[in-house]
Amino acid sequence: MNKPYLAGGRGRVAAVVALSTSLALLSACGGDSSSRRGGGGPSFPADAIFLDAEDLTTSAKEALINIESGDVIVFPDGEFAIEDTLSLINATGVSNITLRGYGRERTVLDFSDSSGGDGIYIEGVSNVTIRDLTVIEAANNAIKLKGVNGIHIHHTGTEWRGELNEENGAYGLYPVESQNILIEHSYVRGSADAGIYVGQSQNIVVRHNEAVENVAGIEIENSTNADVYSNIARGNTGGVLIFDLPIGNGIYGSTVRVFDNEVFSNNTDNFANQSSNPAGVHIVPPGTGVIVLSTRDVEIYNNMIDDHDGSAVIVSSYMIASQTPETSAIADGFRSVPRNVYIHDNNIGSFANDPRGDLMQMVIMAFEAFGGIPAILYDGLGQAIANDPVAGPVFSEVPFASDGSDNICAQNNGAVSLGYLYQPGMTFDPVTMDPMPGIGQGNNSLINCFQPRLPAASATINGVEYGCGIDDNSAACAL
Repeated sequence: MNKPYLAGGRGRVAAVVALSTSLALLSACGGDSSSRRGGGGPSFPADAIFLDAEDLTTSAKEALINIESGDVIVFPDGEFAIEDTLSLINATGVSNITLRGYGRERTVLDFSDSSGGDGIYIEGVSNVTIRDLTVIEAANNAIKLKGVNGIHIHHTGTEWRGELNEENGAYGLYPVESQNILIEHSYVRGSADAGIYVGQSQNIVVRHNEAVENVAGIEIENSTNADVYSNIARGNTGGVLIFDLPIGNGIYGSTVRVFDNEVFSNNTDNFANQSSNPAGVHIVPPGTGVIVLSTRDVEIYNNMIDDHDGSAVIVSSYMIASQTPETSAIADGFRSVPRNVYIHDNNIGSFANDPRGDLMQMVIMAFEAFGGIPAILYDGLGQAIANDPVAGPVFSEVPFASDGSDNICAQNNGAVSLGYLYQPGMTFDPVTMDPMPGIGQGNNSLINCFQPRLPAASATINGVEYGCGIDDNSAACAL
């Protein structure tokens, strides 16, 4: 199949923040191991806290223990071995704090020999900025934030720099159970789960980042009101994932837009650990551009999705992904079936170059008679179950809305194939469960329909609102 084009320069991330050579360097800190107010330079506040390069772990821990609202903690220029997790937990009343370095490629914190699991861990404060530094080789997660209202991560890196394998840490940039999150101009590589992961959170903007050679490049899970745009996802197992999983805390997702991204060559073999959830990222097939699993109200548009060994876009119910029905989490609001997903106006290049992975075996066999797997694949099973008068109540699924507002729709994605394992309009047979693959193009597809556009997301951090049409009026936001 022909490639219309491969990724060019649009959306490329500026790797380093340029700082003046007149900045006060390590000599401004003094010779002791304690954090000290003072120093500065044209790009730092006068009262910034400059950490001691000679004993950086101790200096950073002391600064975090004694942190006050408004503090700016500055990590020095250079690469430093860090001996333990740098944590800030439940600092009552603390707000508007900044952890920063001299630039993503100039300040590198190496956790290879750390006794802690995470690199940086922050919990229970508000309005946190992390910028201009890189965390490498953390055992578990590079930068994790939990229960934080107001997160701005920019010009930040997380990396596992060696071979891609399951021993790498799970998450790079990892806000969870938080709200008002902006991640931009950052770089993530080598995560054995997701490079950028936002989970169980609300009001999210992820833009102008580069996710390279992770299992999942960018993942929005169990989250609401998110915009993922103008990012590059390349060389991952799956480029962009929008998931709902039955995690049992009653937090599930909706209203996620994925647009104006360059998603290409995500063909890396899956190197994730086996997840405790049967539909975790370990099941993601190599060669997938975008996956939507079990969530609702998702819009995927104006992306370049090219050079994939499997399908460019997959929309799946939990039953297909986990290979087992899920009933245990129904009471807290989990639903297995994706609804209201609109895939439109994307530029889809080559796909099905080398389909593989356990999850794809059934798909490969089902579509063998149709000339191979489709570019846009909808499993259709959940819709068939929901609409069946016998099977629907068993899975606590109500029928799709008669006005079409729950439908999975794809339009204007070029002359690419659209397929479904189970035809969305079929009568479900709970005994045989025989696949009924179908494939079509354009008006011949059962998912040739449209949905209303979703609203833009925004994040408010320290009283300032960010998002499309707010602080960003670029061409991507006019789409």
